[in-house]
Amino acid sequence: MCESSAYLISDGREQKIMDYCIAIIPQADGKILLADLLGEEKLVDGVIKEVNLLDHKIILQERN
Repeated sequence: MCESSAYLISDGREQKIMDYCIAIIPQADGKILLADLLGEEKLVDGVIKEVNLLDHKIILQERN
């Protein structure tokens, strides 16, 4: 399968924010739009810290 779990690092803690993420779409305002397998979307004010495709893990860092 090609889906991944997305995590957000905020206040030094890593929290899962989405399962089955299939798309990471940078927005013009610098935010990141995540979309999952069922069509749910989440807009995150952060930056991409790491994408590990082998472990199916996306890590975003909250923007300060």
